Amino acid sequence: MSLDLSTPEWGMVVPQLIVFFTALILLFADAFIPKERHYTILTGISLVGYGAGIVALFWQHGTTDSTFSGSFRADGLTLFLTLTILVAAILTVVSSASYVERLEGRMPLGEYYVLIAFATLGSLLVASAGDLVILFIGIELTSLSTYILAAFARRRATALEGAIKYFLLGAFASTILLYGMAWIYGATGSTNLDVIASELGATLANQDTTEASLLLGMLLLIVGVGFKMAAVPFHFWTPDAYDGAPTPVTGFMSAIPKVAAFAAAIRILVQALEPMRDDWAIVIAVLALITMVFGNIVAVSQRNIKRMLAYSSIAHTGYIMAGIAAYNADAGFGTGQNPTDDGITSVLYYMLSYVIMNIGAFAVLAWVQHRGDGMTLDDLSGLAKNNLPAAAALSVFMIALMGIPPTIGFYAKYYVIVALLNAEMLWLALAIVLMSAISAYFYLRVVAVMFFSDPAESEAEFTSPPTQVLNWGIAGMVIATILLGVFSTDIVNLAADWSDALVTVAQTAP
Repeated sequence: MSLDLSTPEWGMVVPQLIVFFTALILLFADAFIPKERHYTILTGISLVGYGAGIVALFWQHGTTDSTFSGSFRADGLTLFLTLTILVAAILTVVSSASYVERLEGRMPLGEYYVLIAFATLGSLLVASAGDLVILFIGIELTSLSTYILAAFARRRATALEGAIKYFLLGAFASTILLYGMAWIYGATGSTNLDVIASELGATLANQDTTEASLLLGMLLLIVGVGFKMAAVPFHFWTPDAYDGAPTPVTGFMSAIPKVAAFAAAIRILVQALEPMRDDWAIVIAVLALITMVFGNIVAVSQRNIKRMLAYSSIAHTGYIMAGIAAYNADAGFGTGQNPTDDGITSVLYYMLSYVIMNIGAFAVLAWVQHRGDGMTLDDLSGLAKNNLPAAAALSVFMIALMGIPPTIGFYAKYYVIVALLNAEMLWLALAIVLMSAISAYFYLRVVAVMFFSDPAESEAEFTSPPTQVLNWGIAGMVIATILLGVFSTDIVNLAADWSDALVTVAQTAP
């Protein structure tokens, strides 16, 4: 198989370049713009940059190609993952600016936006990676930025503690991930995902059993990526990091790095290690079951809202992993035809849904903190009597995370369950239904406390422009949580174009 060594097609990397230059512009703007104008200008630069990235992305709709010697890919998978990441970046900016600038005092807004931009850029590199080296660079760029953001409230001991745990375990996981890549490189002689798939297909076609070296490399890759997505038993950093980080950063950590981790999992497992599907699918399925069970059961006992949402995030990781396990190896790989598998389609739709629901929930918590409240159930007591819109918005997000129709969360779980049934994995589909029922306890408990308990004392509302931006952002996420579920067909059809990634492999195979 020969690689494309022609002149790089820079037009294929326009969205990524826009985010990169957005980060550079933010750096210079932070240095030279007067402090009193920081919020308006820096927020505007960020939103315009990410919005321009989305516009440039859809100019590439329908492109299925690679460049930079196959290291960068533009296909249906790249498009949907990039869209999800940029949407998450926009929602993060909308929900966090006023919190960082006003509540945390000395937390510099410019540095915060720059770190968000570089973390977003790293995630975009993972989403479009056609090579293990580019994929690893993207993961580390996202991780390094997120480590710093986790400790951004540096005057808080809990923030520093959570960030240190995150960094130490993250460095260890990155080493494992790199070691797994080294084993795969040693077995196939390449870091290019297409070449790896081709070599593995040729090797395994003549063998009854998989070589131990390949199995070791596969397991190391699963462990490394499993940490990044907070799968059990690689989740230990999650509760402390989520609880200690500033609330908008927690929303960011639960979204963009997680999308990057699942993007890496899809690129590695489904694209590069697809010939080993029978080996990794059962591992992913078991991890998915353990993750969703552990996350939901532990979340039941939490009274701290951020820690409850941290374990909820772990549970949702299990639901998404189930979609990967449902991937059908016979859906069309190597045939040159469009696969009909819907496992990865359900994963992509779920990730977009989760980004909107979870960032929305943390945005409301940031709104509550503006009014002097904390992060326990008692602090949300009677919120509906103090401010009905805030309580209603958080209720929508809680119901969506639980998976109640007609919200986007219901359709996300529905598509994963359908994919599992099509893959004849009834046991895992039933587990999702059962765990969703258990999750109703801690999600609805938040709703009950807000509407049926006596009000907690709270400070007067802020009426500054930053808070109004947060209000509009929450309103937009509430609308999206409802409407994108009801009108999910077009989104699912867009997600189904992920199969272009496998078509490209089939067309370029020797």
